[in-house]
Amino acid sequence: MSEWDDTREGRTAQTGVTFQRPAIVAGLYLATLVLGLSVFVGLILAYVWRGENDGEPWEESHFTYLIRTFWIGFGVSVAMVVTVLGVAVWIAAADSSRSDPSAALVTLVVVGFGLLTIIWYCVRSVLSLVAAANRRPMPNPQTWWF
Repeated sequence: MSEWDDTREGRTAQTGVTFQRPAIVAGLYLATLVLGLSVFVGLILAYVWRGENDGEPWEESHFTYLIRTFWIGFGVSVAMVVTVLGVAVWIAAADSSRSDPSAALVTLVVVGFGLLTIIWYCVRSVLSLVAAANRRPMPNPQTWWF
């Protein structure tokens, strides 16, 4: 008897692949590294699905976690852009005849912090993806870390 025969008898076929709503959002968050703007689709879906009453209780913790991931990452990104622009203005205002090693150091720190932010973003998204695949809630959805 095939798995499709089992579904006719009222049992659900198990394929091993499930697409929980939090997993979709986390996947869209990760896809933004390649596609660019899919994080906004994921954010909108997280807000919409979190507001629905027909979701499972464990899903709400994922949506809170993923929404916070977006906003914390967005805030850090804005701070880094402002810092980079400030350094650029500082370099432009400096005497161009002498080099200022502190500007290069600030730029290096900002780039390093940017890479750490991307890693943080990916780890949070993957943690949510893995927990959603196992239908487990996020242990501390309000955290800034992991």
